[in-house]
Amino acid sequence: MSSVKKLTLFQLIGITMAFFGTVRSVPTLAVNGWTQITYLLGAVILFAIPISLIAAELATGWPEEGGPQVWVREAFGDKWGFVTSWLLWVQMFFGMVMVASTVGVLIGYIINKPELSQNNIFVFIVIIISYWGVTLLNLKFDMVKMVGNWGAVIGVYIPFVALVVLGVGYLVKNGIQPSGYLGTFEASKLLPDFSNLGSLSYFAGIIFIFAGVEISSVHANNIDNPKKNYPIAVISSVILLVIFNLIAGLTVANAVPEGKMELANITQPFVIYCKSLGIPMVFTNIISAMIAIGVLVQLSAWVLGPSKAMIKVAEEGNLPRVFQKRSANGAPITIVLIQAIVISVISLSYLVIKDVNSAFFMITVTTTILYCIVYILIALSAIKLRYKRADVERPFRLGSKGNGLMWFTSILAILGIVLTIIAGLIPPANSGTSPAFYIGFQVMGTIISIAIALVIFACRKPSWKKEN
Repeated sequence: MSSVKKLTLFQLIGITMAFFGTVRSVPTLAVNGWTQITYLLGAVILFAIPISLIAAELATGWPEEGGPQVWVREAFGDKWGFVTSWLLWVQMFFGMVMVASTVGVLIGYIINKPELSQNNIFVFIVIIISYWGVTLLNLKFDMVKMVGNWGAVIGVYIPFVALVVLGVGYLVKNGIQPSGYLGTFEASKLLPDFSNLGSLSYFAGIIFIFAGVEISSVHANNIDNPKKNYPIAVISSVILLVIFNLIAGLTVANAVPEGKMELANITQPFVIYCKSLGIPMVFTNIISAMIAIGVLVQLSAWVLGPSKAMIKVAEEGNLPRVFQKRSANGAPITIVLIQAIVISVISLSYLVIKDVNSAFFMITVTTTILYCIVYILIALSAIKLRYKRADVERPFRLGSKGNGLMWFTSILAILGIVLTIIAGLIPPANSGTSPAFYIGFQVMGTIISIAIALVIFACRKPSWKKEN
């Protein structure tokens, strides 16, 4: 009898929601006005739920540590398993630049200098200082153990609840604002504006809310009756997330004047709410500091998270021996330092692109596209393994008989992923750059990321493998 205590359905719902609880994506939702409802539902139906269910089957069939790269390797061999692990590492470069950029925006409000939130040079400097700071700390200490879970409570959950409560309070007091992104409700506003294709690019940013949705699948084996309870947990947590995000997104869209949304500035709606509701402005300083703490804790976790997976890949012989160096506390020195250097280079985009909003959004889309390539590989692997490894027991299985439901779910996911990539490649209105630069940045970033992985794999040497 196993000594491992099973998770309850309620606990799994809580864990799944914890992966996606963030206030940073609310402005990207809100800028779409009423259309955010359609975009968010589309992201759930075409992406979050299909990928979650596919990942649950794969995780219960191949429960060993490694997740996506293990599944893809089982289906398509070592090369594409390595490409998957590489892309999951590389997308973090772009993602962490985006996350770190919010620190500079928040500091401007903490010190009562909100104009700094739109100063690209200041934001760039703070990205460099904050990321290198948490990097050096993680090489010396195990910061994840030291900070525990309090960073998420202080920096994510409390600010999110405050944003929703204040947004509802603002709506009750002031009603629908004609100057906001919502305006008077019309059914036609629920549909994307196809006359302005640039607006479709925000769909990719909304998909990013659910990036990493496969992570909760690692718990699929640790719940009673996963066949029944896992899909209930996934669907319930997604519905709750949609409700909270929509309340936050719609109320922010109502409060911020149209054309004034600052995508990297989650403090902006708090300022508006406090002024309207008569709350002392010191509250915005406090909430900005809390969110900044949460961001720094998240950065700290990501410094070591993906790098620990990469050092295992290195020790298997997929990267030169220099990548296998560890610090006294086991941190992968070379990999962590390369992360910091590459992230510093990517953050130069905040100097090339003068508008902070544009740089923030462009890097968000690049991160999403790289993640999408991984999700295509996961969906294809799920179909392939139904035939290649039909003998493997899957405690959670899509469909009791046959492969029809797996085909349907995977095709639905691939459709959503392809639509996301296409939407992401459309330059948004007022992108702050030329369309050629915007598209080139996305395409070249994706191609180079994949090409480097294929070149490294082709150049592997037996001597790279770590000796037992």
